[in-house]
Amino acid sequence: MPTQPLTAVIWDFDGTLVDTRRRNYNVVRRILAEVTRRPLETFPALRSWQVYDQVNRHYANWRDLYRQEFGFSEEETDRVGRMWTRCQMEDTTPAAVFDGIASVLAALAFVSHGVVSMNGRHQIARSLREANLEDRFHRIMGWEDVDIRRQKPAPDGLLACIEALTGFRPGSVLYVGDHETDARCAANARQVLGDRGADVRLTTIAAGFMGPTDVHEWNPQPDFTAQHPHDVIDVARSVFDEDH
Repeated sequence: MPTQPLTAVIWDFDGTLVDTRRRNYNVVRRILAEVTRRPLETFPALRSWQVYDQVNRHYANWRDLYRQEFGFSEEETDRVGRMWTRCQMEDTTPAAVFDGIASVLAALAFVSHGVVSMNGRHQIARSLREANLEDRFHRIMGWEDVDIRRQKPAPDGLLACIEALTGFRPGSVLYVGDHETDARCAANARQVLGDRGADVRLTTIAAGFMGPTDVHEWNPQPDFTAQHPHDVIDVARSVFDEDH
């Protein structure tokens, strides 16, 4: 069996690289206040950032959240999506990179790193720049880099990032994410890669950096679970050892 060297590590952003729960909550509150003109107290999901985080995890992506939880039409959801980056860039709520991320990126600096997220590319770059980590990433794919109606779990952004980092050359790619949608996105990407005959092995890692998760309920299940960022190094080593 031919070897498949580790060629890239691709990361989700929110809840995987950076704890953005409070910032995202504040941004959603601002957007809903501007768009709906309704008292925010009328939205049960906005009682607190903790409640919003739990509600958000029940939806595959932000489009489903806005349509089903807040009752927006497709057109209204498109409009809200276009407001997201501006409101994120104007928000100053602290959002820290998880402890250990920097050392993981340093340990795995021999491969290319990318980000695939439903957050805005400029906001992601700003957060990474503030943490002196932007130069560790060779490609950042934000929501605006993918058709607004082809966000995760559609595989478009992940496939584009894999192509940018590796050119689809034979090898192993790790994809780290904290949401079931990330596992579904990877499964969809595997299907496309298989259909194309690409010799790319995509391994998924569920990020549990914010504490206990519902990973056991995910469908599909991830290949590995990381409770701390350093666990990603162990997975990378295991993949490398298997391939050699």
